[in-house]
Amino acid sequence: MSNFSPSDAALEGFRLTRERPGTILAWAGVYFAGIMLMALVMVIGIGPKFIAFIKDGGLQSGDTEAFGTLLAQSWPAFLVVLAAAVFLLSILTAGIYRLVLRPKEPGFAHLKLGADEVRLALIHLILFAIGMVFLVAIDLVVGIGRSADGGGAVLMSLLGLILAVLMVWVGVRLSLATPMTFAEHHLSLAAAWRLTRGRFWRLFGMIMLAVIFYVMIWMLISIIAVLFITLAGGAEAVQNLGAHSSPVALIAFAVTFFIQLLLPILQVVMIYSPFAVAYEKLIAPEPAPAEAVIEA
Repeated sequence: MSNFSPSDAALEGFRLTRERPGTILAWAGVYFAGIMLMALVMVIGIGPKFIAFIKDGGLQSGDTEAFGTLLAQSWPAFLVVLAAAVFLLSILTAGIYRLVLRPKEPGFAHLKLGADEVRLALIHLILFAIGMVFLVAIDLVVGIGRSADGGGAVLMSLLGLILAVLMVWVGVRLSLATPMTFAEHHLSLAAAWRLTRGRFWRLFGMIMLAVIFYVMIWMLISIIAVLFITLAGGAEAVQNLGAHSSPVALIAFAVTFFIQLLLPILQVVMIYSPFAVAYEKLIAPEPAPAEAVIEA
């Protein structure tokens, strides 16, 4: 198996965005349609409570506890929305992997609804469950540590840190499970675990670089959005178009809306595309030695 360059793999998101802007925009449209569908399910399933929550600015305030309580009170709708969110993510990641690994395969902007997407949804749920087990264990240990005194608190803090490190290690070792599931048409955590053996630091570096690159893009786009909003007269002018319907405010609203739609797609592309490159490079056969080529 071949090695790969973490920096080259981490830059794959930039390459896709530069070479396929139309595809990225199409994915943003699919993402928007998916979000609207999930919002419709929330409105139908939760009804007046969800509408009142939105009107009260619950989503903008970032009150995750209140939102979680609202979802817990309407768990059937929550499960449907969770399944839809996972499937939407799987459709988008399948499009990314298809573009990188099977670029000639037909599909609307390389997107499809088929067995590949179902398998990706299943592997995403499995990885999500593994992550939740670690998070629950860490939360439990931290809770015990807060109620303990002296050495007990120190011991629980150390145990929580060990669990956090273990979670990162397991996450990196299983990071190629999604592209492998897509490419090989079957779920296999064990195969992904074997493929990443001895390559933790390269994969970890690739992931960190991809996150850093995305944060750089996010900061640049956010600065542009702030400039547009400032030119339009501030956030209040953009949010209240009825009272401030100037052309600049309308343009600023359109730009901010487009940015809010584009950033999640860029995040998925920047974070997931490096995994496809790493998988492709690691399963590639080792190049023949120069001596063997000469003898042949």
